[in-house]
Amino acid sequence: MSTLRNLVPSTHSLFVFEAAARTLSFKSAARELNVTQPSVSHSIKMFEKHCGLALFVRDNRGVQLTEPGRQLYEEVRTSFRKLEQRLEAISDRGTKYITFAASTSLAAHWLAPQLYHFQQEHPDVKIKVVATDRDIEPDHEVDVTVWVRPRDFDRANTWFVCNEVVFPVCSPAYLLSHPTLTSVDDLLQHQLIHSSDAFRKRLGWAEWMELAGGNSTEIRTNIVFNDYQLTFQAAIAGEGISLGWSLTAQHLLRNRLLVRPLPIEVKTDRAFFLLVSEDPVKNKRSKLLVDWFLAKTAELRS
Repeated sequence: MSTLRNLVPSTHSLFVFEAAARTLSFKSAARELNVTQPSVSHSIKMFEKHCGLALFVRDNRGVQLTEPGRQLYEEVRTSFRKLEQRLEAISDRGTKYITFAASTSLAAHWLAPQLYHFQQEHPDVKIKVVATDRDIEPDHEVDVTVWVRPRDFDRANTWFVCNEVVFPVCSPAYLLSHPTLTSVDDLLQHQLIHSSDAFRKRLGWAEWMELAGGNSTEIRTNIVFNDYQLTFQAAIAGEGISLGWSLTAQHLLRNRLLVRPLPIEVKTDRAFFLLVSEDPVKNKRSKLLVDWFLAKTAELRS
């Protein structure tokens, strides 16, 4: 059994103390708690007697906290706030978020720069973005997510976003300071940035070069990152040329943080899909976000 029950006269006394300490007024605390002022005064006296110390100083101007009273109030205030947040989170009265699970590159370079537009259009809808290194099924915790699957992928609550189109990207500064590329094989004379994701299948430089009609046998793997997001960061920093994906590079290309040093691209047999939880309530709440996402990516489907 918790010793707290022995340290306070009653749980109600904690609420009375918190209200009186916060407002520094027994009258205001009484009004807030819907009791009489003498009731508040009596409850505080009983609390002080139980604790064996004064919590308030009474004078003609009202009440002030003693040092022990101030210390106790800080603890009570923090504890009440934590309890309030937890109870709101596990009850129907908590803030309702639409949870969007995405790869770190999609979260960082597509969602993060653009979600404020959605928030401006729908200020009452709250979004929580969860970056993940693997595909997650929409469920009771995840409302919306993006997968890359074969183009004939078909299941309920799924929307086609765009085909998977892959092409070289680099920073404008890198392009200006290095020899011009005129063919796929010219890439072999440049620093190529590689990634190797543990849980997602991605096209690598060797496979891309073969599909683009180049020679992949002389590719050097000097730099390899275990997260595609890091290859983007290295490319933006001017460290070399990375592969770029049609969806995740869209915002970076539009804002010229990255450019395409070659017009050549590879269209794979896969595509990006938006998936939504099968929960009818979640599905209805997520529809606004789905419609907005599809509108923002419409140019990739043209």
